[in-house]
Amino acid sequence: MAILTDKAESKETQRPQSQASDERPPSYSAEQAEQPPLELKLNLGSIPSSSATVTRDQCVAHLKFLAVLADLRDSISGEDGLFGIFDSEAERFPDSLNEARARIREKRWAVYVARAVHRYTTWWSVGLPRSRQMATIADLESAEYGDIVRCDTLVAWSQENLPPLDILMVWHSHSLNPRCFLEDCIRYGKMSTWRTGFPWKVIDSCINNQTMEYAVSEEAQQLFEGKLKFRWNNLDDQPAKDVQCPYCKKVNAVPWTEARFGESVDNAFRFGDGYADNNFEVQCKGCQHIIDHGRLKVAKFRKDLQATLHQNLPMPGSFTNLYGIPEGTTAGYNNPRFLAMMFPTRLVKAAGADLMSFTDGRVEWCRDMLQLRERLETKLSDRAIIFSANGGANRRFLKPIEKVHFRRMMSRYWDNLDPFALDLVGAVVRQGSFVEKMDQIDWLHSPAVFETMDRIIKKYEVFFQIMLDNPNSMAVPTLDVDLAWHTHQLSPPRYYNYSTSGTNSKANTITMFIDHDDKVDEEKLSDGFAWTSKMYRRATNGGIYSECTCWYCEATRTPDLYDRLIAVGSVSRARDAADQLHSRPDISSDPNKNPHISAHNAVRPASLYAPKTRAQTLQFLRLQSNHQKAARRAEKRGRARSGSKSSDRAPVADPYYMPYAYGFPIMVPYYAPYMADPCINSDMYACNPSCMNITVGAAGNCCAGTCSKFFLRVSRIIDWVLTFQKAVVQLQGAAEQDVVAVEGVVVQVVVAEEAVDVVSLDDGFTSAAY
Repeated sequence: MAILTDKAESKETQRPQSQASDERPPSYSAEQAEQPPLELKLNLGSIPSSSATVTRDQCVAHLKFLAVLADLRDSISGEDGLFGIFDSEAERFPDSLNEARARIREKRWAVYVARAVHRYTTWWSVGLPRSRQMATIADLESAEYGDIVRCDTLVAWSQENLPPLDILMVWHSHSLNPRCFLEDCIRYGKMSTWRTGFPWKVIDSCINNQTMEYAVSEEAQQLFEGKLKFRWNNLDDQPAKDVQCPYCKKVNAVPWTEARFGESVDNAFRFGDGYADNNFEVQCKGCQHIIDHGRLKVAKFRKDLQATLHQNLPMPGSFTNLYGIPEGTTAGYNNPRFLAMMFPTRLVKAAGADLMSFTDGRVEWCRDMLQLRERLETKLSDRAIIFSANGGANRRFLKPIEKVHFRRMMSRYWDNLDPFALDLVGAVVRQGSFVEKMDQIDWLHSPAVFETMDRIIKKYEVFFQIMLDNPNSMAVPTLDVDLAWHTHQLSPPRYYNYSTSGTNSKANTITMFIDHDDKVDEEKLSDGFAWTSKMYRRATNGGIYSECTCWYCEATRTPDLYDRLIAVGSVSRARDAADQLHSRPDISSDPNKNPHISAHNAVRPASLYAPKTRAQTLQFLRLQSNHQKAARRAEKRGRARSGSKSSDRAPVADPYYMPYAYGFPIMVPYYAPYMADPCINSDMYACNPSCMNITVGAAGNCCAGTCSKFFLRVSRIIDWVLTFQKAVVQLQGAAEQDVVAVEGVVVQVVVAEEAVDVVSLDDGFTSAAY
């Protein structure tokens, strides 16, 4: 379908300086009695200058596309009877009517997205051209591997070869996970798609400015249907999915959903046994064995293992280094034996015979990922296996960076049924919150939309510089910043060059491909937002990061601006700007119309040992206290909250706040804007999109021996590596077995063979190795 064109010359990018905050930003939205007609003439053919991130026309085109997705979600979720799911089911629960209606709409959307990901998977393999063969182990171990991002070919997109809207939606979400998308493009030889990026000009030409409908010609639809054997409309495809039995290889047609609401709203749709349901299970018509999601994940691992053993293909998670860079080898230290990103591949090759026998579906020794993880744990503790995996290097401990790469490989199978680096159903669903909020803010219909986009791009450049200057901290975007950030990521090579050129500087000694984390603990997201607000105020000499008057944004600003006796410099200017927010005409009284924290990637970690309810309550109470301080301060200044624009919202003292889920207000205890999307409920999906498990030994967690209490989080490992680099001079003078302190952390230096291992005295695991 798509066509390759001649090579296009890439351009280097440069970093702009942080902008001053003196200028008044244009109005984000002006409330109009009647929406103006949407007459937009976008210039999407020109290439931005080398120092630019994105153009305002690209941001507006992105807004149009998001508006189309918002309409699609509303249409699908609200179609009564779709997939056999009827609105009348909600009437059985009069006391929880809104929650029941929201669950019903969510389930319809969940099934639709699962079907869309299936169609995207086929389109990815059949409809997209290959610019090269699948990357092999030899490719990754070559000195030229780092140049793989310099693809010389583009895909010639046109209205005739664009896919349907549901496939574009999945492609959009896939691209918004930059490191995973790069890995998949390298792995499957789709670098021309990566090089070309999201075809804004062609997609925009297919969207009607008035109706916000995406449409292509009949000829284009016929071309798609003839090539892929799918119908153009997702809903016109077969109601069943072909699933291959892991035992006898017979293909079984299984229903997408056997959705049953159940007897309570809390457990709605938990026991459906269709492919897109949480409790999928079917008996093979050939061998009578049971097929379920757990066995299919094991089969996916076994297929990748076979490709590694027989086709010399790397295991997933082995394609980039810790910082997301395709890292080639050089003579000396970086020879293949020490290439950490290849450790998972080397390990499974060393244990290949045993793992092949263990995952053979005919013997049913391995039924799910928990059993596979237990088997892999025995391999990690087998010295002979580790000796073989490391090419004969006799090391006692795994390097921490090898542990990270091993866990990265395992993440490709936990809660992931498809052949990609992440669960795309979850990726699309998590984007739903952002799509909905962009639709609510509705910058598209603002007469100042282009000026607003210019303002957003400047703000994004400051935000990006904050990330570059603070690689050990988590910067959290506001909704407006996230729009520009997402738009930037949809031009992958441009974003890659901008990111890596900024991190490879005098101030940053490590070249890093900055990722867009798709799952962040909601509490850490809130803490990161407060930190980002402070850094933005400093970078802009008094700028307000979140120009919003909702209780959460005011509670976030309070500690930074008011918990000090004397306000000078940027703090004084930020105080004045914050006090003026309530009287500014461009700040809406509706918090859903303002660009505060972007929390579409917020998830709630599950832990048996640290229940989140108590921590969630404490976080809420801390924010509540900050907001009450702000309210008292306003009253002292003669501006009582009862007369402010925020008085029509639910009082913050009420621990129950009503967010909206699929158009219905629902009751959520201690809800705040930074929390996981209340529209996402785990029982609706084959894989939970909004949860990550941190309980030791639980499903979704890492193998024993690849983490410890000292390095439970990957971010801590990155921090350690960066800290170690700062202490290289100190460690060079340390003798074998010396105990030294590296920025307050007591460690032991162990000199062995050609490497220096730094061991934390807290738990005995290797903490850094050079």
